[in-house]
Amino acid sequence: MSTTPALGYRDDHLHLLACAAARRSANVSTATSMAELLSTIGGAAQERSASGDRDVWLRAWGYDDALIDERRHPTVAEVDAVTGGCPTVLHHLTGHVAIVNSAAGRALGLAGGEVLVERHDVLAAVPRPDRAATVAGVADVLADLAAAGITACTDATHTNDLGALELLAEAAAGVPAVDVTAMVGADRLDSLQALGFGETVLSHGAVSGSAGVRVGHAKVMPPHDDDSVIADLVSTARAHRFPVAVHVMDIDTLQATLDALEAHPPLAVGMPAGALDQSEPGRIEPDRIEHCALALPEQLDRIARLGVTVVTQPSFVTRRAQKYREELSSTEQEWLWPLASLLRRGIPVRFSSDAPTVPADPAEWMAAAAGRDVAPAERIDADTARQLCLAGG
Repeated sequence: MSTTPALGYRDDHLHLLACAAARRSANVSTATSMAELLSTIGGAAQERSASGDRDVWLRAWGYDDALIDERRHPTVAEVDAVTGGCPTVLHHLTGHVAIVNSAAGRALGLAGGEVLVERHDVLAAVPRPDRAATVAGVADVLADLAAAGITACTDATHTNDLGALELLAEAAAGVPAVDVTAMVGADRLDSLQALGFGETVLSHGAVSGSAGVRVGHAKVMPPHDDDSVIADLVSTARAHRFPVAVHVMDIDTLQATLDALEAHPPLAVGMPAGALDQSEPGRIEPDRIEHCALALPEQLDRIARLGVTVVTQPSFVTRRAQKYREELSSTEQEWLWPLASLLRRGIPVRFSSDAPTVPADPAEWMAAAAGRDVAPAERIDADTARQLCLAGG
């Protein structure tokens, strides 16, 4: 890891392993109808079948139920009809939903195919490329980031553990032009302990691997139907001397997050050095809210009082504008993806892509921030938008 601030842009929330996986998947992100989506999946399945090995799994990625004509997810029966006996996993654009066909479901120990929401425990058993291929894929992603002028990034994947950090460090070794920080799942911090000794081998701000992948925040990803676990995960992170980064997409989750942060104050001066940001010795990093997709004005006031940083994705408000207009009231739209409101309150803001959900393209983020049509009062000027993209900003 470089010892001086890198020049260029920073993507402060993406998913490197998911980016690499998306590249080796059948891309269905351009499908605008169910028929087109199923046709693309079926064509890819036929190619697998023609290869002579029907047991080779098919991974498809990138559909969005909000952007296809039918406004729904495909059913397992529909996926079965076009994939037959080829084990298939179809991933939603956001990465939070996956559909496994019946052949894949049986191989994973399920009764049949299922629509899986945040079931990474099940999906972890899906066959993956060997380590060398995965490392090469992540290195290719990093090389493309460098080519786009991105010199620093933060992997915000909530399933990251010590093994993931080691893999990312191996990939980053070949692309020194990009400084990589990787969060660790708040429920996986024990993986950073030395086996059998109870000593911390990696802590927030530490460096993993010879390439220098820095250990970032503890990522808190609440289940889609249970915000009550947020407080426990924040408490766990505090016990490990980590600041937190909480995934927040709606008002209720934001409320639970703010309550948890108030109940578990941030790390205090005098904590062990492992809790400090080693790039600036003595400075403790603030907690983060990831996304902040919907927020009431009074909630923004609480964020400001807590000194929390918001890491947001301006492209979402333009790429999903149609969905928001269809599903949210005019009042709710005014609370959507706040930006100018954050800055007026003095809340630190950083831009990012959430790649592979949105391309890692700072020019797009800046254009979206300055020209958004949904809640135009949240627009900011182009120069301010650029500052929020810079690696040293």
